[in-house]
Amino acid sequence: MRFVSGADYFIGRKGGKLEELMAKLPAHILGISYSHGDSSACIIRDGILIAAAEEERFNRIKHYALFPQRAIAYCLKEAGLTPQDVDAVAIAKKPLNQWWKKATLAASHSALVTGRKKDAKSDPLSQNLAKCGLNRARRFTCEHHQAHMASSRWLCPDDNLALFSFDGLGDFVSAAYGTVEGTDISIEERVTFPHSLGFFYTALTQYLGFPHFGDEFKVMGLSSYGAPKFLDGMRELIRTKDGFNFELNLEAFPILKRPMEFSIVKGQPVVKPFYNSQFLTQVVGIPPRKASEPLLRSHWDLAKSVQARFEEVANHLLSHVQTKTGFKKVGLSGGCAHNSAWVGKIPQQTGFQTVYVAPASGDAGIAVGAAMLAARRPISVQGNHWGLIGPGNETFSAPPSLSTKEFGDEKKVAAFIAQELAQEKIIGLFQGRMEFGPRALGCRSILADPRNSTMRDRLNARVKHRELFRPFAASVLEEYREEWFDDSFYAPTMEAVFPVKGSKRGKIPAVVHVDDTCRIQSVERQTQPFYWNVIEQFRKITNVPLIINTSFNDSEPIVCTAEDAIRCFTHCEMDYLVIGTTVLSREKLALKSA
Repeated sequence: MRFVSGADYFIGRKGGKLEELMAKLPAHILGISYSHGDSSACIIRDGILIAAAEEERFNRIKHYALFPQRAIAYCLKEAGLTPQDVDAVAIAKKPLNQWWKKATLAASHSALVTGRKKDAKSDPLSQNLAKCGLNRARRFTCEHHQAHMASSRWLCPDDNLALFSFDGLGDFVSAAYGTVEGTDISIEERVTFPHSLGFFYTALTQYLGFPHFGDEFKVMGLSSYGAPKFLDGMRELIRTKDGFNFELNLEAFPILKRPMEFSIVKGQPVVKPFYNSQFLTQVVGIPPRKASEPLLRSHWDLAKSVQARFEEVANHLLSHVQTKTGFKKVGLSGGCAHNSAWVGKIPQQTGFQTVYVAPASGDAGIAVGAAMLAARRPISVQGNHWGLIGPGNETFSAPPSLSTKEFGDEKKVAAFIAQELAQEKIIGLFQGRMEFGPRALGCRSILADPRNSTMRDRLNARVKHRELFRPFAASVLEEYREEWFDDSFYAPTMEAVFPVKGSKRGKIPAVVHVDDTCRIQSVERQTQPFYWNVIEQFRKITNVPLIINTSFNDSEPIVCTAEDAIRCFTHCEMDYLVIGTTVLSREKLALKSA
């Protein structure tokens, strides 16, 4: 079934000739995502994606899931628009999607209720839009996974592209694939509730003692320490079927008998455990781990087994997509596309040779996807990089406790950063426009030297304060990627893990994970000239064309403003903070300019 976006909406509203209606397509489109986790907003002005940002970056509440009021205000300001200028508000939400399947399930399972509890402060959409002055704008809606697909479609303008989206659940669908024809996206096949690869991974994440929304990243990192000793059991928990299909074991995950409880508490998503503890213990042989209990080797092995089964099921679906479409290129989206350990292996394990991953693959990205579908025209991005469309540099005042040095020249400050990194200094970088999505890409980043194996522990002890088993990623000059990594491909959104070449591992031990891999960001001079120059200067000093890059935060959302950056810097043990061309330091010393 083909789902056509904006044109049908306006035809339904106004009628008339198609040519006249196409001329009246919205010029200013606000996309919003909320109530899923990671609420966000974006703005398209005259066919250009001007800005996008998650609400959490402004209110400092991680994974904030309520209405993105501050993100909306930022996007409008960045585009030079008022609420009255907005022609359409685009939202990826279709409550009646797959209604016949919902009705069939409900008829046979009386307990089939979402169990969702709303925050007392959450208002209906119309009220929230009115508060923002957006009640004049027309409302455009699309299917959840269609919006996900649209968010990755424009990374590749070629129509010979398959689109694959999968997550926990959205509009009753957990996985879907589609094809494109110009601005139209056709969803070809779907997997529907209760079966979800995202549910499988989340449930086992909880079983392993990681209870918080977004903790799946921890299981992915932990998996590299283990062996897939429980893989046969995992195959009993989620079974592949012919075609684009799989099934959860509903004894292990009895979500039709006991509805999942998803709620929003103080703006943050909370998912209560939804597995059958007794059944899983019989299958796995170990009980669920409490968060306060130590991680044992059996937990490493379970994490590895979960990751291995995730990859098997995901590759089963992707191989079907490649066979059906015949395409060699695929665009990935949905929260599960953030599983970078799997993404890096796709060309070796499926028929796809080129992989694109949306910078905000999770539900933050559906704001952009919905707006793109509403536009009904090709969309370009302001600037050079689809992932760098948040707030930019700003004026700031340094506190008296910090000394400052103004370089006034980007080349000089880039050389200074490289020199200090080579001296094993840890540097917070606030430069240019903020990243959209969970990965720091060199604009709100903490940088360090990858050559000393102790740097990983120093970063965790002094700055990040996170689990020691979680690896650090690297930003790599694209010109040298193939020289340092096996079976790698261009990865500008830092969403793929690759094996480090054997001859190079000893040179960069701080970013080589226990399984000899590294998650990387490909950095090109054309799209990120300042950041590329930092790494190039570091290469000239050390003969190593990559640096450690981790997000600029400490158990909070990535910093958004210069004030956020200064606050984080003063509470952590970084050596320098660079904001634009200004270097800040705790030490009263004369910083040497290049």
